[in-house]
Amino acid sequence: MSVAPTLRAVVAVLLGYAGATTVQPPVASNARLQLRTPGPTRVYLADAAGAPVTPPGTVAYDKGDEHHFIAPGRIEIELRPGRYRVAAERGPEHRPVSVGLDLRAGDRREIELNPARWIDMNAKGWYSADLHNHRKLEDVPTLLLAEDLNLAPTLVDWVWDDGQRAPAPVTDEPIRRIDARHVYSVLDKEVERLMEGPGAVDLLGLRSPVPFEGYRLYPPNTVFTEAARRQGGYVDAEKIVWRDTAPLVALGQIDFAGIVYNHFNRHDVEFETDRWGMIPKWRPEFETVAGMPLWAMEVYYHFLNCGFRLPASAGSASGVKAAPLGYARVYVHLEEPFSYEAWFRGLKAGRSFATNGPMLFLTVDGREPGTTVKTKPGLSLRVRLEVLSPRALERVELIERGRVVRAFREFDAPGRLAAELDVTPETDGWLAARAFEPPGRTIRFGHTSPVYVDRGTPASAAEDARFFLDWIDREARLYGASTSFRRERDRAAMLDLFARGRTVYERRAQ
Repeated sequence: MSVAPTLRAVVAVLLGYAGATTVQPPVASNARLQLRTPGPTRVYLADAAGAPVTPPGTVAYDKGDEHHFIAPGRIEIELRPGRYRVAAERGPEHRPVSVGLDLRAGDRREIELNPARWIDMNAKGWYSADLHNHRKLEDVPTLLLAEDLNLAPTLVDWVWDDGQRAPAPVTDEPIRRIDARHVYSVLDKEVERLMEGPGAVDLLGLRSPVPFEGYRLYPPNTVFTEAARRQGGYVDAEKIVWRDTAPLVALGQIDFAGIVYNHFNRHDVEFETDRWGMIPKWRPEFETVAGMPLWAMEVYYHFLNCGFRLPASAGSASGVKAAPLGYARVYVHLEEPFSYEAWFRGLKAGRSFATNGPMLFLTVDGREPGTTVKTKPGLSLRVRLEVLSPRALERVELIERGRVVRAFREFDAPGRLAAELDVTPETDGWLAARAFEPPGRTIRFGHTSPVYVDRGTPASAAEDARFFLDWIDREARLYGASTSFRRERDRAAMLDLFARGRTVYERRAQ
C-alpha cells in the first residue's frame, strides 16, 4: 500500500501551503472559526453540553470517552452559535492549551492554539515510540507529526482469537521514513488469543509477513516469536501478565516487557483482566487506580530477579482503546543518529524508560539503564535521579531487586525532583526508578529499565522462581483439563511449552 499521497499532504502542511478545510456549506446564521496550530496537532472541540464536534475531512478518533481530530495547521470550521471549548495537545513534551469561545450568528473568529514545549527529549538524545499501534496505516505519518512521536510499528496484521482481522499489507517498503526524526513500519503483527488462549505477543520490525495458521489454543506463540526472530524482528510482551509470558521469557522469546500498557488511558483505568486470560491479581490493592500499575511491576521484578534482562516498554493500543497514539510511550537514549534500526538496538540494550506522563533519568555511578556496574563488597554506588513532569508528582521511588530503598514525596517543585544518594548493594542485582502522579480517575506513571549491579555475590532467586513455577503449574492444569483443543497433539504442544519453561525456573529455584 503506497502512502505517497499522505506524505505529500504532510509535507504540504509542514511547508505551510496546505489550504484551509471547510466543515460544511456556509449557512448565514452560523459562525466560522479559523483555527491555526503549529503543524499537525491533536484538537478537542466540544459544545456547552460537552458533546464533541469533529470536522469532516480530518483524521478523527472516537473511542469511548476519547474524541479528537488532527488539525492540519490551518482549518476553518463552521459552527452553530453557542459556547464551545477547544483544546490542543501535541504529546507529553508540550503543555496542553485550552480556550473557551462564545460564538454568535455570523461571527468570524480566528484563534491560534500553540501547545508550548516544556522539554525537548530529542535534543537530549531520547527518542520515543508507541509499540502498540492499531491506527489506520494511511493516517500514521500525520499522527506521528501531530503527537511529536518518533517511531511506531503499525499492527495492521492482527490475529484475534481464531482468525485474522486483516492481512499484512503487500509492500516492498516495510520501514517508511517521513523525515529525519519520524519513521514507522507496516508489516508488524499482533497475535492476540484471549480468554482461554495464551495471550498476546507483538512481532515488531518484520521484513516479511509472518503467517497465521491455527486457532485460539494452537499453535503455541513460540511458532510466531521464532519466525519473527529469524528475520531480525523483535517480540514485545505488550502486557507481561498473559498466561504464557512466564515460559516465553524463560525460553528467551521475549525482548521487551510491557509495563505501561493499554489498560491506562487519558480517562480511566480498565480493571477487568481475569476474563481476558491474564494471571490472577494476588492483592486487593491491584484493583485500585493507584495499585493497578504495581501488579505488572511486581511480575517484572520477579523476572529481573531471576536474571532475565528485560527492558521496560509501553504501548497504547490506539485504534482500539480510548487513547491517542503515543499516550503510552517508551523513550530510548541513542548514542548514534536516530533511525528505526538504531532505536530498536537501543531498546534491546535496555537504554529506556516507559511512561504515560513523567520523564525519568537514572544513572548509577554514571551508568545508564541497560548497562552493568561492577562493584565490591562494602562499596557504595552513587545514584543520580531526575524526574520531570508538567503536572504534580505524587511520589518517586528507587527500587533495588524489587524493594523500595528510597521514596521521595517532597520535591524541588510540584513536577520536579533532582536527587543524589548512595546505595550499598549486598548482592548482585539491579536498580531502577519509578514515578507516580497523583491518582484520580486514571493514573500517570513511569518506570526505567534497570541498571544491573555485579558485586560478585550472586543473589538467591528461589522465591522468584517459585512464583513462576506456581504460575506455570496453574496454567498447565488449565490446559490439561481444557476441552477446547481440537486434537490431542495440539494440547501436547501447549503443555510442552509450559514444561520447557518450568525446567528453567526449576534451575533458578535451586
